[in-house]
Order: sequence, then C-alpha cells, then structure tokens
Amino acid sequence: MLIQAQLEHRIRSCIDELNALVTGQGCSLTDPEVVHKSMELDELILLAMRPLQPAGKVAV
Repeated sequence: MLIQAQLEHRIRSCIDELNALVTGQGCSLTDPEVVHKSMELDELILLAMRPLQPAGKVAV
C-alpha cells in the first residue's frame, strides 16, 4: 500500500490535472480525459479512506 504522503501527493496531483483540463484547457466535464482523471481521483480517495489492516487481515 502507498504510504500516506505518497497517496496525498497523488491526490493533489490528480486534482491539479483535473483543474488544468477543465479551467485551463476548457474541457467539458463529459470529456473522456476528464472522466478518466475523475475516476482515477475517486479511486485514490477510496484508497485513502480505507482503514489500514494488519498483514494477513482482510477488510470485510
């Protein structure tokens, strides 16, 4: 699993990239590149929300 600082950095980068696509390049929210980046951000946020599990334990 990514360490917390790396995860935070990836989330911030993803937000910055989304901002650049929408406000900088004028892409619409339905643009495939924006949708893909948004889904990537969603996955990173879900990963950050998961509690850390001890080795060998499975989250239920």
